[in-house]
Amino acid sequence: RHFSKNTIRGYKKDLMQFNEFLSKYDNSLNFLNIDKTAIQFYIQHCSKNKMTDKTLLRKVSTIKSLFRYLTQNELIDFNISKLIPSPKVAKKIPHYLSKKKIEELMSLPDLSTKKGLMHKSILEVFYSTGLRISELAEIKVRNLDLNKKILKILGKGDKERIVIIGQIASESIKNYLRVSKNSDNIYLYPSSNKMNSYISVSYIYKMVKKYLSKVSNNENLSPHALRHSFATHLLDNGADLLSVKDLLGHE
Repeated sequence: RHFSKNTIRGYKKDLMQFNEFLSKYDNSLNFLNIDKTAIQFYIQHCSKNKMTDKTLLRKVSTIKSLFRYLTQNELIDFNISKLIPSPKVAKKIPHYLSKKKIEELMSLPDLSTKKGLMHKSILEVFYSTGLRISELAEIKVRNLDLNKKILKILGKGDKERIVIIGQIASESIKNYLRVSKNSDNIYLYPSSNKMNSYISVSYIYKMVKKYLSKVSNNENLSPHALRHSFATHLLDNGADLLSVKDLLGHE
């Protein structure tokens, strides 16, 4: 199966943490000889560490995938993870901003500075396209056509899609590019300390989070709220659900 780099990184981290727990629990244990009790103790351990339902579900899913693989490749006789029920996840209503709050958000960056112009373009592109934060960070200049106002994206599972850039977002990119000194870099938002690399996801996350805190007291708002706002406002304006899912890069 085709997974994104972030998904693979997450699975790897989950398995390493599970392995570390097994070593502390009983250093004679490994993935090939444990019983369901060890997995249950690990799930309890994760729950006590106040993990979110979503994180806990992903960790259990990772363990189930591992044991499915071990069984299919005849490395173990029985898939013990089948005896472990997946935790229930409480459904949460996605957080998003009203159109008025979006306008307020977009007015915050200081357009007299290069950093402000970059921040403004990132916010506008986020809202205009509904990109994932990792997709936005990795935008390549060659995949951007400001005349046609389209952007080619390589999303989850290395699946390519074309997204439309709005007029305001397009203008904000042009304004940013006029002052950008990294015109030779292949990325639209280059790293400030690595040659031919892109801006870090953590930088974008913290930057957007800072601006969001100025327009809302909702501490749960994250950069993902702009993606939800993009989808919600499209649906409010009459777009059909399948088209919105395609734009978001969902299956």
